[in-house]
Amino acid sequence: MPVEPAGSVYGEALYQAAEEKDQVKQAHGDLQAIGRAMVENRDLARVLFNPAFPEAGKKQILQKITAGSSTVVRNAVLVLVDHGRITALPDLIEAFDERYARQQRQLEVELTTAVPIDDAQADLLRARLATQTGADIALSRKVDPAIIGGLVLRVRDLLIDASVRGKLDSLRLSLRKARLTAGPATPGGTT
Repeated sequence: MPVEPAGSVYGEALYQAAEEKDQVKQAHGDLQAIGRAMVENRDLARVLFNPAFPEAGKKQILQKITAGSSTVVRNAVLVLVDHGRITALPDLIEAFDERYARQQRQLEVELTTAVPIDDAQADLLRARLATQTGADIALSRKVDPAIIGGLVLRVRDLLIDASVRGKLDSLRLSLRKARLTAGPATPGGTT
């Protein structure tokens, strides 16, 4: 899913601040922990993103969550609250994570197949992608029988659909757009 512009701006600003203080690795870990906390505790996310919940209450919660975090992460999260942009926090985390991965020459690739693939096949694909991109590939695997066969790769905002389902959908769309004329089946116009 694409990162919203506000999340990108805040994520980039946080990355630069962390870089200046030599806290990039710690900030990355802190943000991952905050992201996990929001995913694991839906009530936390509901409270933080609820516009009716007072800012002071949000700040108290975030100060507790970020108590052991780097100062740049704690300050960034509180700035989001101050500017009424706390809903940009997931996008900030994603933008920071993408920038961190680029700096580390890491590329996260999500592979979806119709049936599970073994480790040897996954390693072969990982090696090919690493050769083509020059990056260290972190490959996550999913199984989705609905794609029928082939594979689907997702790299950041890029989706490469080489699945049977994708090809069938493309063919179906082409057939819908094609203009079929009703007329004689034999050349010359008479039957």
